[in-house]
Amino acid sequence: MDKFKLAFGIHNHQPVGNFTAVFEEAHQRAYLPFLELLSKFEEIRISLHQSGILWDWQKQTHPEYFRLVGSMVDRGQIELMTGGFYEPILTSIPERDSRAQIHRLSQYLREHFEIDPSGLWLTERIWEPHLPRLLNESGVKYLPVDDTHFIYAGFEQSQLTGPFLTEESGASVVLLPIQKRLRYLMPFGKVEDLIAELKSQADRDPNGLAVYADDGEKFGVWPKTYEHCYEDGWLREFFQAVRQNSDWLEIIPLHEAAALKTVGRAYLPSASYQEMLHWSLPTKAYVEYEKFEETLKQAKMEERFGRFVRGGHWRGFLTKYEESNLMHKRMLAVSERLALVESENHALDTSRARDRLQAAQCNCPYWHGVFGGLYLPHIRQAIWEALISADSELDRLTEFSGVKEFRKDLDFDGQEEIGVATEQFHAIIKPSRGGSLLNLNLKGQNFDITDTLTRRTEGYHTHLDIAVLDGEPSNTSSIHDLILAKEPGLKELLVEDWYLKRCFIDHFLTPDVDLSKFFSAKFGEEGDFVLEPYTVEDNPEPGTVKLSRSGHLWRPEGVLPVQINKEFIFQASSNELTVRYTLTTSSDSPINVAFGVENNFNFQAGHAEDRFVLVDNIRPERSYLDSLDRHENASSLILFDQYRSIAVAQQTSEPAELWRMPIFTVSLSEGGFEKVYQGTTLLHLFRLSLSSTPQVLEFRMYAGHSETVPETYLVGSKARSGQNG
Repeated sequence: MDKFKLAFGIHNHQPVGNFTAVFEEAHQRAYLPFLELLSKFEEIRISLHQSGILWDWQKQTHPEYFRLVGSMVDRGQIELMTGGFYEPILTSIPERDSRAQIHRLSQYLREHFEIDPSGLWLTERIWEPHLPRLLNESGVKYLPVDDTHFIYAGFEQSQLTGPFLTEESGASVVLLPIQKRLRYLMPFGKVEDLIAELKSQADRDPNGLAVYADDGEKFGVWPKTYEHCYEDGWLREFFQAVRQNSDWLEIIPLHEAAALKTVGRAYLPSASYQEMLHWSLPTKAYVEYEKFEETLKQAKMEERFGRFVRGGHWRGFLTKYEESNLMHKRMLAVSERLALVESENHALDTSRARDRLQAAQCNCPYWHGVFGGLYLPHIRQAIWEALISADSELDRLTEFSGVKEFRKDLDFDGQEEIGVATEQFHAIIKPSRGGSLLNLNLKGQNFDITDTLTRRTEGYHTHLDIAVLDGEPSNTSSIHDLILAKEPGLKELLVEDWYLKRCFIDHFLTPDVDLSKFFSAKFGEEGDFVLEPYTVEDNPEPGTVKLSRSGHLWRPEGVLPVQINKEFIFQASSNELTVRYTLTTSSDSPINVAFGVENNFNFQAGHAEDRFVLVDNIRPERSYLDSLDRHENASSLILFDQYRSIAVAQQTSEPAELWRMPIFTVSLSEGGFEKVYQGTTLLHLFRLSLSSTPQVLEFRMYAGHSETVPETYLVGSKARSGQNG
């Protein structure tokens, strides 16, 4: 007798760069206990997808998990699915890389489990209409996507009773519509309510199909779910309920659902699951969308008109977060360079560079929603590490040396940037935005010292007032409804910066600005040099970038002209660079100014014993990188990261007042609201009297191994008086 079928799929993944302890916790609390329990119910057959990075980690650390999966595959209880090896958003990377990522994971599964996968897990279910051809040509026969995609295309929920066929240029794949209601019921609803929902669908269509596919982490890793699923027995109770209702219900793997008779054709719009489309919206639109959704709910109109309400588009994150866009465009540039190198010399072994590029395409830090993503510094830095490593490997293969300078719209904003590649650095300078230094990658350490995150107002900050302090009692709820806070006082840290927190940002501060006001981004700026464009001057010397701006100071007595010439000087094999400022005014009388040069660096751990600052070779009392401090008359400073053996040192030609302050963001992740250290802001403040006579200020900067910091940076004004530490 035919039965109602629940097609069941699980997706397991951990980001590139995530802590080993997180991998281990997810394995012990979700991945392993789920399969161990499932193995006791052999009649329940499911599909399993895992990203390549997770497979590799488990292979090295838990070979018994491989054996368990292998035995379940052999007896037909588990179907394994392919996807991008490092879990990229397929539509965000070049097609050549998408094909390579899919091929790599498919080949991995063939080699380790002797299967030929036919189904694909689509990362974050991010669909665009051109995908069928790419997937079909990669050997994919089917994939699950959300019912949301179909609803946006105008389908009725009642129509989504089986597989659909779609195509692009005649290349077809089968689509399985995942039911959002089931995603919320499992495992957050009562088992009897879940069975009742399935029975209701079975009563309407006894031979019908329901599709469930979602993250495996929700069965043990998400807040309170381990206790709920295993200690309180939700998952066992669910499996037992399926067994008890086996006269009308069976769970099948996704490939069997895809083999059923198709319901019809479907052409889907660009979409993801509903929450993702909400998260991708700019802040104002995010809040208005949320309010409108609530209005529909209150009016009991959501079911009828919800299909016409949708958020943004995954690519919106590349507009919403400039840091994401910078990573993404650097990834595209490395991919393009790799393809060029391979086309010019087929004999080169580029496998190492390709692996690092593919690792850098892991989706997690390119976006942010209820998961930390972009807001997690160690996840961002892992992408930069992979990108720099890939680029350095291409340097080795092509025997690159010297200095290379190139001008191109690197971030695709319509304005030309300047890239400088040396044997030690890869730098990006942005003339159109204050002549600032956007990126400085250290090739020797595969580290981006400028990987900071600007403080922003997020739409979810409106919920901070109702967050429950972590540890306080609350009922198990969907992660989309449960709002926790990891510590009190987070609202006081909500700050919005009005410019990107990077390097060599030029400020003219009003007289009332102090450290506290600057830290809170509530300070007066009397110049027009932070966001405004600098002109690129012609220069025949390789590695020297000359910029200038004829700007103004806006004062009560009138507008005063100020000219800044700014030079970045790189050398082929040196870990040092020089930034030289020349300031003048054509005003009739001298102008007294408070000129500040801001730099932002990130060593990830703001309050760790192995990361600290020296000022004039003295370790101050408040030496942590997340300290707030002011130094009256500083000539040199060094930021040390002993964990990675990296240091950044700066020395100024004139002593300056030095302000140090942390960059803290307040973000929402699966664990609740949390404070995250995103870097350290350094402001050198010079009290100058400008005239027609050039005022020259010079920054010498070292960035590289902490054991090779030149001695000149260890000698400051206090050190010279015998007080060095």
